[in-house]
Amino acid sequence: MADHGQLTLPFDEPFSVSDQPDLWTPRDIWVRFSQGMTGRFVEDRRIEFKSTKKINVDDFATYLSCFSNTPDGGVICFGVEDDGTLSGCRNLDATILNGIETCHLQRCPAARPEFKRVPISLGDRQDFLILVYTPYIGKLAETNKSEAWIRYGDTKHKMSEEEKRDFRATRNEVSFELEKAPYSYPSDFQESTIQDFCDKYREREKSKWSNEEILVDRHLLERTQTGYAPLNALVLLAAKDPARTIPGCRVRVQRFEGDREGSGETYQPIRDRFCEGSIVQVIQKAAAAIEEALHSVTWLNNDGKFVTTPEYPKWAWFEALVNACVHRSYSFSGTDTTVKIFSNRMEIESPGGFVPTVNEKTIYVMRASRNHHLMDAMRYLGYVQMAREGTRRIKESMAEYNLPEPVFRQEVLHGVVVRVILQNDHKVRSRSTDRDVAVFFGVDQWKLMQDHEIKIAAYAYRNETIQVSEAQRLTGRTWATSKKDLERLCRKGILVFVSGDYSRDPKAHYRLAKQEV
Repeated sequence: MADHGQLTLPFDEPFSVSDQPDLWTPRDIWVRFSQGMTGRFVEDRRIEFKSTKKINVDDFATYLSCFSNTPDGGVICFGVEDDGTLSGCRNLDATILNGIETCHLQRCPAARPEFKRVPISLGDRQDFLILVYTPYIGKLAETNKSEAWIRYGDTKHKMSEEEKRDFRATRNEVSFELEKAPYSYPSDFQESTIQDFCDKYREREKSKWSNEEILVDRHLLERTQTGYAPLNALVLLAAKDPARTIPGCRVRVQRFEGDREGSGETYQPIRDRFCEGSIVQVIQKAAAAIEEALHSVTWLNNDGKFVTTPEYPKWAWFEALVNACVHRSYSFSGTDTTVKIFSNRMEIESPGGFVPTVNEKTIYVMRASRNHHLMDAMRYLGYVQMAREGTRRIKESMAEYNLPEPVFRQEVLHGVVVRVILQNDHKVRSRSTDRDVAVFFGVDQWKLMQDHEIKIAAYAYRNETIQVSEAQRLTGRTWATSKKDLERLCRKGILVFVSGDYSRDPKAHYRLAKQEV
């Protein structure tokens, strides 16, 4: 009798039905890899194939750095071509084999690789692969050339000095927010923001501490022999002019006419506003700029009723804005947090990558913070929830508006950024401006009409008549197709054809059937 607890695959060893190689970690791959599995894998974030035709130890060192810096690490497989064809390592000279296993000692000393050989058969000869598992070590691993690399998808990325600094900060090697800042306390700071924060702290914690005691306890100030030294976290929270030392402390809000930014002469945002000041001020100003830039739309909800709302739910974009400001990397000094509003989406871009162990797949269940002390202070002020609660609120708010789930994506642009995309349901929104048309025909009839039919009916409703050439221009369809569209609407009883005095009379047109008594 067959064992239904096992899955029959061309592997050397059986494993349970629930065991999916696509979900294996790099460590799982290294432990369980065999010749039969080669075709199961392609190069991705977890594994890199290396031909033995030409082995460059300096290039190998970049991969040791790369996987040491990538959460979960990675596997390098020598003896496999890029397309997955097995070539083996038997023909390698012993000096090269030894060089592979000792490369890290001189060229990437922070790496902790593990090596093993996997036997394979190539026709009638026996050969082997060399598998190198390089674990993630939680601190920056550089090569002997002072270069640091990290893995994104199936490619390696060389980190800039700002990215390396941010990496160290998020792994607690250094902390940007705990660095002393060249400001004087309290004269360089907003008294009202500090007082508000301290009052909220005392209220919640039932504390009688002074303002300074609270700021020291919350790692915003540091005591010195002569007084107090403000830290970067306090500069971000409440400085009168944080941009003096942290130019990235601002948000740019832009609105574009279509679904693209354009470039050169075509780059012409309708609105373009920079919001500066402390984090509290930046969020307040940016929120006002976003609300001003959004349109109101009317759409049909699940109950068959028309509702008028902004294009996007406030809780969704506001949470995304706050997260972008609080969790961004301020080590990327010359890069702004940006909000770009297009006709079909809103994008909130935050400099700096995801903080491990958060990524696109774990965004709703894991929590981690880059600027822990700043985030903690903002929570007392009522701006920040726990990270995973904030992202869940974004998702739930979009669902309430019948809009797609938000997209969270890490990208390599001018450095690494996290982009949150809130999408506008174009089909719903394209109909939203025609509420009066829907009321005129009745919701039941309106719901059955196709998009191009709605455009034609709306034009006829507002202009009393429509001709074939006008329908063609509206819908972008051909003249013959537009003629058929109009005739179909006549058969549905929506339009009536009004002929001219003679065949092909340019005065011939169509008008709404309900206009005739």
